[in-house]
Formats: sequence, C-alpha cells, structure tokens
Amino acid sequence: MDAVYSAIKAMGYDDLDIVVAESGWPSLGDPNQPMCTVENAVLYNKNMIKVVTSGEGTPLMPKRRFETYVFALFNENLKPGTAAERNWGLFRPDFSPVYDVGILSNIGKV
Repeated sequence: MDAVYSAIKAMGYDDLDIVVAESGWPSLGDPNQPMCTVENAVLYNKNMIKVVTSGEGTPLMPKRRFETYVFALFNENLKPGTAAERNWGLFRPDFSPVYDVGILSNIGKV
C-alpha cells in the first residue's frame, strides 16, 4: 500500500484514498498449487482484515483504515482453469461456508 501511495504521490495525487478492490487467497488448488489451502486462506484473510481495520495504518499512512474487499464471496465451481481459480470464496455455491474469518454471525438463530 505504501508503494501505491508513493507512486500516486509522485504524480501529485497525495490526497487520494486508496481502496483495495480485491484481495484474498484460494482455499484449494491443483496438486502443483500446494499453498492453496484452507489454512492459508484463513491466515491471509484474517490478517488482511486485521491490518486494514486496525487503524494503525502503514509507515507512510499512519493511523488510517483502508476500505478493502475480500475476493471472493463465493467459490466459482463452473469457472474454467485451475482448481485455485474456482476456490477463492468464503462460501460454496450452495451458501455453505468454506471457512470463517470472523465475519459470520448468528443472525436469525435462537
């Protein structure tokens, strides 16, 4: 984020807010994609959420929170390509959770 900030500041735009439009980690991959695991996806996404919501900011942008969007909400089981391309979601296509990064709630449960 500091690299992006440095680049836009060098162009004279140091007053822009930075929004992270897509960030995430696949929870499943092909045999040649061993880092695509549920454990790694949970670790990446939990840490990302912690960093962007902490208010600590970065060395060049202290005391800031960052608008960030987790990629993706749902796995795309019909998407072509590798298993990793289809498994970025927090939920399966049937709405069941793949894993929880601490944003699920018990709304509607007694």
